[in-house]
Amino acid sequence: MNPTEIYLQKKIGLDEFLTKLRPEDYLSTSIAAGQPRTLLAKLSELKNLKSLRLFTGLLAFPYPCLTDPRIAAISGYFGPIERMLNEGGFNISYQPLPFNGFEKWLESFPPRVVMTTLSPMDAEGCLTFGVDAEAAYIPFLKAARDPERLAIAEVNARMPVVRGLPELGDNKIRVDELSALVESDQSLLEVPEAEATEVEKKIAENVVKLLRSGDTLQFGIGAIPDQVARYLAQSELGDFGVHSELVSNGFLTLMESGKISNLRKGLHEGKTLFAFALGSQRLYDFLDERNGNNQGRVLAAPVSYVNDPAVIARHRNMVSVNSGFMVDFSGQVCSEAIGERQYSGVGGQLNFVSGAFFSPGGRSVLCIKSTVTHEGKRYSNVVHAFPPGSIVSTPRHYAQYIVTEYGSVNLFGLTDEERPAALIQIAHPDFREELMAKAKHRDKLFYQSRLSREIPK
Repeated sequence: MNPTEIYLQKKIGLDEFLTKLRPEDYLSTSIAAGQPRTLLAKLSELKNLKSLRLFTGLLAFPYPCLTDPRIAAISGYFGPIERMLNEGGFNISYQPLPFNGFEKWLESFPPRVVMTTLSPMDAEGCLTFGVDAEAAYIPFLKAARDPERLAIAEVNARMPVVRGLPELGDNKIRVDELSALVESDQSLLEVPEAEATEVEKKIAENVVKLLRSGDTLQFGIGAIPDQVARYLAQSELGDFGVHSELVSNGFLTLMESGKISNLRKGLHEGKTLFAFALGSQRLYDFLDERNGNNQGRVLAAPVSYVNDPAVIARHRNMVSVNSGFMVDFSGQVCSEAIGERQYSGVGGQLNFVSGAFFSPGGRSVLCIKSTVTHEGKRYSNVVHAFPPGSIVSTPRHYAQYIVTEYGSVNLFGLTDEERPAALIQIAHPDFREELMAKAKHRDKLFYQSRLSREIPK
């Protein structure tokens, strides 16, 4: 049969999709813009369901099925939807995993049914994973090639066609490998360009001071990286490379301003590599090979490769720019939880912090607002010690540049005794005196260095 005949043979309706599921089943799905929204929405119509275990992350929509007590959702990364469901007492829990560990988890606990979104089929009978290779690509292929499991695709006309590295499968699958497919025309999850506050603009200014032409960049998502990109687009700096688990609106700003050449990366030169994209429709349109803008310059690859610290470290002048909530005097950073309450996830922060640490000329940058206001009271985010139960995202031995709106400090090379005084310099001025007193007391108790000699006996 030719590819079109095979495609029609694999195509099913939504009601038939439900018949593929068992009364007790285990299912996984891709994250964010790669989630098969039509299929997930249909799960609320399951009639004979006893229990369903669903592994996912960064939910794109509050699917009605997630309020069904028979469905136990496990998320590897909390976003706004997960937080809302968790606070509402619904059956969703967080699975602590680095982003590049999703594939290992799914291999260790393989779901019977794996679902993702694919772009429309080409003339050769191949469909790409579009903007969402991440941990969708390899687990989906493994399920497709296992006769005991199902790989069900939602073929979305709006999913961009995005190429990958040929040696890693080119971000595509043949139609004959699919267990079944359902067609849709769903808009992708969009995140609009974020408008920065004055504090965030100042942090972004301080980040730009640490960058050099020819750096290989990794940005997170949100107002600060978007603002950094705006400043870079207006600066004299350029010739940047990009190797990032995520590309978002800031990346598009840099591409459109001609700041990205990828010619000085040292690995995959001439190409941007990413694991997933999440941003505006303009970003998705740019990535889509059907529109003629990308032309193979921006490629999607599995997160196990993109986020491999050894791969990251092979890039020259690798600079990771991410955010945190708090930093303590030792230099360790909380980025994913507020106390013991899960807010986001491990993600790829430590992958890139450690990879940049070992990159020739590399450095990591962690952005932290100097204060937070809770219930009308302001608190310092530079602290002498974290509250009990706090979850550490980046350990002190990998921390390099910490940036607030008051400046930046490089912790690399500073001893335990030296770090508190350096961090206090970038704390909010209203808290510096209090923090210095705590630093001196800490020093007197544990180190007896010059810092504590002014403390009266």
